[in-house]
Amino acid sequence: MRLDWLRDACAAPGPFATVMLDVSHDTEDAARQDELRRRAVREELSGQGAPESVVEAVDGALADAPPPDGTGGRVLVAAEKGVLVDAVLPAPPRTAVTTWSPLPELGAVTGEVREEVPAVVVRVDDEGGEILAPGDAEAEQVSGPSGPVHKVRGGGLSHLNMQERVEETWRENAAAVAERVDARVRASGARVLVVAGPPRARSLLVDSLSERSAQIVAQVDHSGGISPEDVPDTVAAAVEHVLDAEGRAAWDHYRQLAGRPDGQAVTGLADVVAAVRAEAVDTLFLDPAALTDAEVWSGTEPTHLGVQREELEALNATDPHRVPGVPAVIRALACQSGQLVRLDDPAVVRGRDRLDDARQAEEEARAAADATGEEAPEPGLFAHGELADGLGATLRFPI
Repeated sequence: MRLDWLRDACAAPGPFATVMLDVSHDTEDAARQDELRRRAVREELSGQGAPESVVEAVDGALADAPPPDGTGGRVLVAAEKGVLVDAVLPAPPRTAVTTWSPLPELGAVTGEVREEVPAVVVRVDDEGGEILAPGDAEAEQVSGPSGPVHKVRGGGLSHLNMQERVEETWRENAAAVAERVDARVRASGARVLVVAGPPRARSLLVDSLSERSAQIVAQVDHSGGISPEDVPDTVAAAVEHVLDAEGRAAWDHYRQLAGRPDGQAVTGLADVVAAVRAEAVDTLFLDPAALTDAEVWSGTEPTHLGVQREELEALNATDPHRVPGVPAVIRALACQSGQLVRLDDPAVVRGRDRLDDARQAEEEARAAADATGEEAPEPGLFAHGELADGLGATLRFPI
């Protein structure tokens, strides 16, 4: 998970209001329930000492958003400068949260908000296509060179020449669409490209794409028409595939580096805090089942963190104070354009299941060696698979 969407929460001074709540609108008294939920949020924030300006900002954000069509959830982070994070959830959060605290509850927030993956959607046919990229209000229409696009039945050399001209027109039209698709993919930083349309047109388009675009293609099979109904499902599935693959790859990379003497991976609160303070973290790993609730020392800058107060004094940090460790680490990482992988994500959990199998096999091998007096096997990757304090990180450089 990229943490760009937390940038405003990174830069703003605290304290912060964190609100995660059910905003479902699927009952006859939904409007009344919405009013009661908003009142409860206002009362809880006020009761915890939040200033009226923050309470009003949160309530205004909840009131202004259109209700979901059925179930849904909402995540808000706000401070005195206004609402910093506002995310809509497709389902209610697993746990409702309303807090006013020195740091936003980023451990809980990152467990509910799914990263947005930029996607470009293109529908192509023999005559051209239409492209919808992030931020577009309407699809961009693309037409290729004028020419015949329909073959005619018949025989003889003239008909053969006509068919060749039609096929060349198809290729030219596909190339024209591909050129615009490549440009929109580059400009938007898309990580998914969904291609809809008749099979032949899709094939010609994909063959004409740049390598960058072709690598992120997901095709809508058996599609045609202007707005195939299965395009949204294909986009959602492709996005999930991207996120799952990235999470698995990052966790596998951590497991390969963990325990090696070159210091490219660390685990435990103290080492992770030191790495974040040095702005060395590439990817942070959280195991919610094992996370520590320990506090750390923090200064006015998000990266001014230390397990001991003396670490902040060495940085000449101002206003040293105690804050929860996990939210502090996540916030500091968001300031550094780092990434986060949670080990409760389904794809990564599957990777951990394989790790558990390896652990069990190695434990059995060690038990057998002890029973026979043979030399025990060397520790495998599983020995470094658990995250001390529920925290681990791969680093950009050793510290």
